[in-house]
Amino acid sequence: MKTTIKYILWSWFFLLFFISCDRMNDLHDEYLQRGESSYLARIDEVKINSGKNRAELVFVNKDAKARTMTIYWRSRTDSLVYTIPENSVGKELKVPINDLPEDFLTFELITKTSDGKSKSLTSELSTRIYGDAYQTSLNNRLVDKAVYLESANELDISWKGVFEGAVNIGVEYEGTDGATKKVKLPIEQRSILYLNMYNGDLKYRTAYVPEESALDTFYSEYNDLPFSELYVIEGLTFNGTNQYLRIPNHADFNINSGEVLSISLWVKTPVGNTTQRLLMKRYTSLTADPVNGNTGYGIAPLSDRRMYADWYYRNNTNPNPGGGSNVLSANNYFPLDTWMHLTAIFNSSTKQIKLYQNGNLVGTSTLPAAVPANPAIVSVSDVFVGVWQDPYPSLQGYFKGEIAHLRFWKKALSAEEILADMITPVTAQTPDLVAGFDLRKIMGTGTNLTISDIKGKHTAVLSGYSKP
Repeated sequence: MKTTIKYILWSWFFLLFFISCDRMNDLHDEYLQRGESSYLARIDEVKINSGKNRAELVFVNKDAKARTMTIYWRSRTDSLVYTIPENSVGKELKVPINDLPEDFLTFELITKTSDGKSKSLTSELSTRIYGDAYQTSLNNRLVDKAVYLESANELDISWKGVFEGAVNIGVEYEGTDGATKKVKLPIEQRSILYLNMYNGDLKYRTAYVPEESALDTFYSEYNDLPFSELYVIEGLTFNGTNQYLRIPNHADFNINSGEVLSISLWVKTPVGNTTQRLLMKRYTSLTADPVNGNTGYGIAPLSDRRMYADWYYRNNTNPNPGGGSNVLSANNYFPLDTWMHLTAIFNSSTKQIKLYQNGNLVGTSTLPAAVPANPAIVSVSDVFVGVWQDPYPSLQGYFKGEIAHLRFWKKALSAEEILADMITPVTAQTPDLVAGFDLRKIMGTGTNLTISDIKGKHTAVLSGYSKP
């Protein structure tokens, strides 16, 4: 009985073994019929560079069987197929991807064989794509202080802190030849900029690279570059023999009844033993409109090294001036060949002349009490600088030296305003300024030379000068 039971158990064991082996052979046959699945080498040496609405994929191909690479983004709603060049194994390849939205994007990369039956496992990488929103957010670097030295055409700029990603600063300005000049400055705490042929309209912008490998440079909006002018006392040199400046007659330079005219300028001369004429708006004559010509005013350094100013008012139709007065700089003798600031104030309402030397009041003169109130000092004479007409039309009293920053004001400058005038540039918007001349700025060629009025209304004509 026991032998029978053992026989039955062994029989079932062998039956189950052969059935299992038969099923394994069936699975093996199915596997062989389908063919073995093989994968291409996964792309693992890859990076992506971003730019403005574009990117560049940089990878190394490691599989000779790879013929295409599909690049997906935006959850595979957008894609691009790149054909991998033959014989490119081990080489760095670049794939441009254009027309991308400004966003943070994830890219999926899959390579395939030419028949598409084999492919690589997916590689993923993410980056930010930049666009208009990023560019709009950029700020121009802030200027701490900028000072312009016109005589050297040099702009000295001190900057405030640097914003992240800033790489350089672009400066533009209008040249004297009408062309736009462009200069690129590195990111530094201080910049020294040479403004060759500078003629105005100075502006700047800041360039940004959002990341080290970025494809594009982005720019802030252009802003005006504000600067102050380093006040340099330089002017026009007069030779003392035949050179002078003439400003055509205009009512702006007259002193009508009740008006005030202040004249300020810088001057230096090596001459101390001869009377010279700095500025005159009058002449002496009995024939050439003597009534309106003999009246006027003037400023002169005298032969005793004192400064002098005078004025003569009209007396009805009398050929001679009705009267006048002058003021001397007392015992304030001017130094030779040294810059000195002069201000002469002619005040019709107070009937006074005041003379300031380097900001100090050095003389006051008042017309006699018999002179009618608010006398008019009106002349048909041009304004001569560096000479005067005596007698008309002869010229004499030529000035030898240098004159700078000549200005005419229709107000009585206060002592504080005179001190400010000594160190402050003026513009066309400066209040109460009638005319201003930067005597360094000579325009023209040959002997046809002029100097423009800062206010834009009057033009001074040079005589005895030439320029290539």
